[in-house]
Amino acid sequence: MDGLSKKNDKLEVAEEEEVDPRIQGELEKLNQSTDAINRQETELEEARQKFRTVLVEATVKLDEAGKKVGKAVDDSKPYWEARRVTRLAQLEAQKATQDFQRATEVLRAAKETIALAEQRLLEDEERQFDSAWQEMLNHATQRVMEAEQTKTRSELLHKDTAMKYNAAMSRMKQLEKKLKRAINKSKPYFELKGKYYLQLEQLKKNVDELQAKLSAAKGQYKAALKNLEMISDEIHERRRSNMMGPRGRGVGAEGNENSLEDLSSLKTESDELSMTSEIFEDDNCGSPVSEDLESQPEFRLSSCPPSPLDLPTPFPPGNRPPSLELLSPVSECAMDSPILGPRSECSGASSPECEAEKGDGAEGVEHEKDKLITQQSVDEVTLEIRVTQISVKCTEPKEKRISETEISELAQ
Repeated sequence: MDGLSKKNDKLEVAEEEEVDPRIQGELEKLNQSTDAINRQETELEEARQKFRTVLVEATVKLDEAGKKVGKAVDDSKPYWEARRVTRLAQLEAQKATQDFQRATEVLRAAKETIALAEQRLLEDEERQFDSAWQEMLNHATQRVMEAEQTKTRSELLHKDTAMKYNAAMSRMKQLEKKLKRAINKSKPYFELKGKYYLQLEQLKKNVDELQAKLSAAKGQYKAALKNLEMISDEIHERRRSNMMGPRGRGVGAEGNENSLEDLSSLKTESDELSMTSEIFEDDNCGSPVSEDLESQPEFRLSSCPPSPLDLPTPFPPGNRPPSLELLSPVSECAMDSPILGPRSECSGASSPECEAEKGDGAEGVEHEKDKLITQQSVDEVTLEIRVTQISVKCTEPKEKRISETEISELAQ
């Protein structure tokens, strides 16, 4: 129940949040774009319908006029075509003339600016030719050069269009003299055709303008939709993060806590074991004989004393005292048996000291080889003396004592 109440509270808080002001602005843009699209589509459809109506009307009326005129339409077509070309050439020539006049005016104004600047500079003797004055003159000079280039280009274009216009005009006059009768007869038809042609051109231009406006309105509508989508994603992400809140305890959290406690206890036990192994290794490293034996495992067999079967003993195997069995050299040597290997060679050795001892033994093999060879004989003598002492201790009790001659024989 507490979880449901908290969730309901969060939902109420989310509903009571203030509306992002950007949403209102984008919605207004969206509504305006929608109205513009609807209006432009309506106007475009009306303009297209009007264009089709005028086109059909022109076709019908021109057919009727052509039937009235008859063959004169085809005979006078070259003249009316030449007249159309002449009209286009005239328009191009007029435009070129205007461009040439404009370039001439710009060039004249730029030259006057330079002349006025030079005159003021010469009249005022105290004026210094500073950087600002130089920059103004450079700008005026650049304008003069650009105006000269524009004037030259406009002049060439004007000459070309004038030549075309003169050629078209001369051809039109020739055809007018040649086809004067057919021209007069077909004049109503071509005048009506020209009238509809201009009307259709105007309607087509209006259709193109409305289509461009419709495309712009659709672009604004798409932009508003995209902005609203981005704002909606931001709001949903913010609400989702607020509703999730802090992450609670998952399923099986109690078992995880117990396992963590077990892991911590195991860690402490492993630390204690590692400390014990370090102390044991420090004790073993104190004796030079054991260090040499661990660093050179291949000499352990030679350093171990021979087995009791090889040594002469005054007791048969059945009458041997139990103390002699316990203190046998074989049992002492078995603690360092090459079958198991030393601690540093074990696969389970994981303490840093063992790794260090392995490294030290590997590095000191070449340096201590001669020393171990010379010390081998000393170790054998020492171990034989120990065996002798053990044998003496074992033979002193109740049954029989070994004589000094037998001890010397055992030592030999």
